Amino acid sequence: MKNDVFENIELDIVLENISKLCLFPETVDRITAGLVSSDERVISSRHAVVEEYREKLKQPAELSAFPPISGIFSFVENSHMDIPSQDVFKVGEFLSSLCKMLVFQGRQDGLPEEDVSLMNGILSSLDWEGNVVEDHPRLLPLKRELDSRRSRRARFSASFIRENAASMMNSNPVFHNERIVLPIKASDKNRFECYVQGSSASGQTLFVEPFELVDMNNDVVLAEERIRAEILKIKSELSNAVRMRIPELKGYVDLVLDFDLHYVFALYGLKNGWSHPKKGEGVSLVAARHPLLGTKAVPIDFSVPKDVHAVVISGANAGGKTVTMKTLALCAALNQISGFAPLDDSSELPFFDSFFADIGDGQSIEDSSSTFSSHMEKVSFFARNAGQRSLVLLDELGSGTDPDEGAALSIAVLDYFMTHSRLTLVTSHYSKVKNHAYLSAGMENASMEFDERTLQPTYRVIPGIPGDSHAIETARRMRVPEQIIRQAEADLGDDRLTGASIISSLMKKSRTLDRKIGQAEERRREAERKLADLEKRIAEVDRKEFELEKSGSREISSFISASRKQLENLIRAIRTGELDDAKIKDAKRFISQIEAEGGRIEKKVERKEDEYDSLDSRVFSVGENVLCGSNGICGRILSKNGRNGYLVILDSGMKLNLKACDLRPASEPSRQTWTGYSTPARAEYQMDVRGLTLEQALSRLDDQMEAAVLSGLRSFSIIHGYGDGILMRGIHDYLKRRREVCEYRFARPEDGGMGKTYVELQT
Repeated sequence: MKNDVFENIELDIVLENISKLCLFPETVDRITAGLVSSDERVISSRHAVVEEYREKLKQPAELSAFPPISGIFSFVENSHMDIPSQDVFKVGEFLSSLCKMLVFQGRQDGLPEEDVSLMNGILSSLDWEGNVVEDHPRLLPLKRELDSRRSRRARFSASFIRENAASMMNSNPVFHNERIVLPIKASDKNRFECYVQGSSASGQTLFVEPFELVDMNNDVVLAEERIRAEILKIKSELSNAVRMRIPELKGYVDLVLDFDLHYVFALYGLKNGWSHPKKGEGVSLVAARHPLLGTKAVPIDFSVPKDVHAVVISGANAGGKTVTMKTLALCAALNQISGFAPLDDSSELPFFDSFFADIGDGQSIEDSSSTFSSHMEKVSFFARNAGQRSLVLLDELGSGTDPDEGAALSIAVLDYFMTHSRLTLVTSHYSKVKNHAYLSAGMENASMEFDERTLQPTYRVIPGIPGDSHAIETARRMRVPEQIIRQAEADLGDDRLTGASIISSLMKKSRTLDRKIGQAEERRREAERKLADLEKRIAEVDRKEFELEKSGSREISSFISASRKQLENLIRAIRTGELDDAKIKDAKRFISQIEAEGGRIEKKVERKEDEYDSLDSRVFSVGENVLCGSNGICGRILSKNGRNGYLVILDSGMKLNLKACDLRPASEPSRQTWTGYSTPARAEYQMDVRGLTLEQALSRLDDQMEAAVLSGLRSFSIIHGYGDGILMRGIHDYLKRRREVCEYRFARPEDGGMGKTYVELQT
């Protein structure tokens, strides 16, 4: 029995989509599930090359398709005839594309001179149909000679018809068997020395070649023959040149196959936002997407600790259980092909050495195989072949038979694979299986969230909690008659309702815990914002203290200068009096003390200025809005110049180099005293309100709406995050009330999904 796991998880379809981007048709046959490897060296090597090509593809790249040429190799081995010229032209195209490939790879050596010469010779000699080009240098003189002989023949024919007009049946020569003949009346045959080449159906017209025209026709035919011979010679020479390079061409085919294999995964992954997951023993899918669901894919977050080896996934029908299993297996398989998968780069995956999957109904009338027996046949095969590094997927394990026996068998199968595989994922509706997973070490439950208000699955995976099947809610959603629904609810019994209520209670507690975690995270961010504000206020207090000390220093300096002059004047005045030398020395000592105190205060101010500048360097950052100078002119920091200097652009467009001491946070009220009309803040193409309260977010959105209307901005986006949905719902309610809003919708999954909203305004 074959293991059709990759068909079950639809890896073959994904690889088929990837292969459509191949540059070389022969690569398509190599893009198969056989590329899945468990060899870490192989995977790491492929990942390194794919990563290199992804980086190169972010810049414009000149690459072209490679025509298939392997058929030429078998032709050469089995025939000594010339290679068809169409195939020779393909070789030229192949070599041309190979040159572009080598440039893309950054290889400096390029092609050998022989192959460059062969490529240029082919592409300058043949067109895409394999015909020798009209302006080939070796054909031009022959064609000029042919044109000359045709002109001579045409002049003779025209002169002959003009001179013998009475004997001509019409005034134009006629082509017969690629020769020019002249139509004369049959009755005038004996008037001319000529060969008769044919006659009309009525016999009244003879087509003749005068003896002079015979030589001219022969000259034209010989000139045409020389051209044909030269064309055959050119094709034969090119064929022989290709035949001589067959060993090198085979090597080039291998190079191109290897290049194209890595290139196609690099291109597809780059286009679809694939990332490289970390290697680990546990499983952690972050924003994983099933590649076949396109924009409909809901990002999946799913984690399995490294000490857990079996997970029972339960929940409502059509709730995403099977898609979750397939997505995990697909991401693991794709990661083990190229090192990239459709998930976030914070994800973590182990390497599996084998994959086993039983997904879907294996019932077959032709093989007399029931659903249950088909499942058991596959389980038997998996049990005999799975190993300690295997991934096993079992969809609806134990279904198709008696529920009690099916549950018991499912538990036994789970216990077996928990010790005989790396990870086993099982989907089940059996309560006994869920309870067993809850009570067993190494096993874990997971459920698919179900919104009881809308009666719709959310496709969110909740770890650690078993899920209710919600069969009755699903039936009601499918419009099953209410009489049937009520009877089913009555027949469920108290035990079933109790189990459902326990699951419902656990899920509500989980959502409450998530909400509290979100609130705690919001409080943490608010505390960080307050701490940052406090640091700025401390910096401002230090600034003011520094300015006061600086002002005081200036006053002291002024006082010292004035006192010194007064004292010196006093000394000069009293020198003529009775003042003795001791008093004069005391006066000078007083002056020195004042100067020393002034110096001490100035040095203290300088130290304070250095400390303040150092503190400011921690406060201001590139992109921050600031107030400049004493007038508080608004500006924005473009870059930091040196230790304490900043390049600032003012609202007027002027750029200035300012020190930190000349800047203040923009949150300060401006000191400008002039008044006038001020426009709202500039509209943003993308506004981020994560971390804000709903009131703060709506206030920013008010300013954004006003600015967008005034500036003519017709669309923008709002990043509000997932959280507990308070921001998202509040923003959507606000947008619903605004008449300027034409439409709003969630972003594409690869651009943020339900954590981001696009807004379209009325035109």
